[in-house]
Amino acid sequence: EHQYVTLKSNEDKVIAFERGELFFVFNFHPCNSYNDYGIGLSWNEPMRCVLDSDEARFGGQSRLEHGHANPFPPLDGINGRPHSIKMYLPSRTVQVLVKDRLTQGGVKIFVSPEFVANSDGIESLADLDLHLTAWQDGKQVFLPPTKLGPEGFLHFEGNFDATFKVTGPGGKEMPCLSSKDGLFRIYFPGEYTVAGSGYVKVGGMPTTG
Repeated sequence: EHQYVTLKSNEDKVIAFERGELFFVFNFHPCNSYNDYGIGLSWNEPMRCVLDSDEARFGGQSRLEHGHANPFPPLDGINGRPHSIKMYLPSRTVQVLVKDRLTQGGVKIFVSPEFVANSDGIESLADLDLHLTAWQDGKQVFLPPTKLGPEGFLHFEGNFDATFKVTGPGGKEMPCLSSKDGLFRIYFPGEYTVAGSGYVKVGGMPTTG
């Protein structure tokens, strides 16, 4: 697996390193934040933030939303690396970036017949609703439900992650048994299946029609 430490600045308290397809950037400084901080890296393509510790779900201030919605363009090389990007680095934060092309295609969520069979009161996929969550004013809220059709999947083309709950008739929740709050979580674009008695596995399912 590819690994390379790009930057270790004792003065700025910034560490940046590549690992596999991911680029990690830490600002450990207790009070200094940095605007347009240049950091070298090996990839000559736009990079997008997919996770940061300043997100509201982690108790942060959501100051890095721009990097989630907009990729960082590649610039000339620095730090001994052939290319670079410029970022805003708030104090005491970490950001995780990937190549922007890897975030394309959205999230496709399937529901297996096994999950339907293990859920009381559910006769078919058409009985299920999926409720995505979003962060608004620092609070996690549920968006209006999306009906799961007979084809057995939903495609959220604009998403590269998803947190959601599944409900049946009368709003009865079908919880994720592997999470404490019962919510299902997907952290990266691709195809996933709600399976078994209530868990998410990587990979889709054959579609009908």
